[in-house]
Amino acid sequence: MYKSLEPYAKLVYFLSAALGDNCEIALHDLTSKDQEIVAISNNPISGREVGAKLSNLSLHYLEEKQYLNHDYVMNYKTVGNDGKLMRAATYFIKEEGREMPVGMLCINVNISDLEYLTSTIKKILGIKEEKDIEFKMEMIDMYIKECLEKMGFPSYFLAERLNVDEKIKVVKYLQEKGTFKVKGAIVLVAEKLAVSEPTVYRYLKKNV
Repeated sequence: MYKSLEPYAKLVYFLSAALGDNCEIALHDLTSKDQEIVAISNNPISGREVGAKLSNLSLHYLEEKQYLNHDYVMNYKTVGNDGKLMRAATYFIKEEGREMPVGMLCINVNISDLEYLTSTIKKILGIKEEKDIEFKMEMIDMYIKECLEKMGFPSYFLAERLNVDEKIKVVKYLQEKGTFKVKGAIVLVAEKLAVSEPTVYRYLKKNV
């Protein structure tokens, strides 16, 4: 672990004790080749361990150089490997003389139960739910791009140009990532693949 991050490693365990079991704290060392987790608490929330690499969303923030104009990114949503919805925040640990942060302190709060209760209460009261379209589309775009790269397609390739078998593979990948546990995902995936919603359902059945 990079020496300047050692005090933050202690902070990981303090924050987890203060915030409770529903909150995962992870510290990434960005000075290492793999930019891996060097300290983590309450990791059953995401299933990650020390040594795990950065998530795609965290990589996105680094690629976009969010750290140049911000010290942190707050209250964004992400999805765990098992489909759990989480509200997250990331603090960029900077060091004088370096443009790139030396570390990232990430907080992930499991809000799946809260989202379910909120949704249920809104239904009882007859309140229409607001759709977090931007988050959902960002998540779907990220996973589709990831899948296309694994399939050997260039980053600029459009998913709508895939053939049927390839689109089925993409839907399977999204399913494995828990994408379809998020309300409204079917509609957005259908849009990205240029197919109908019933077609996406048929693709899902083929993956059962």
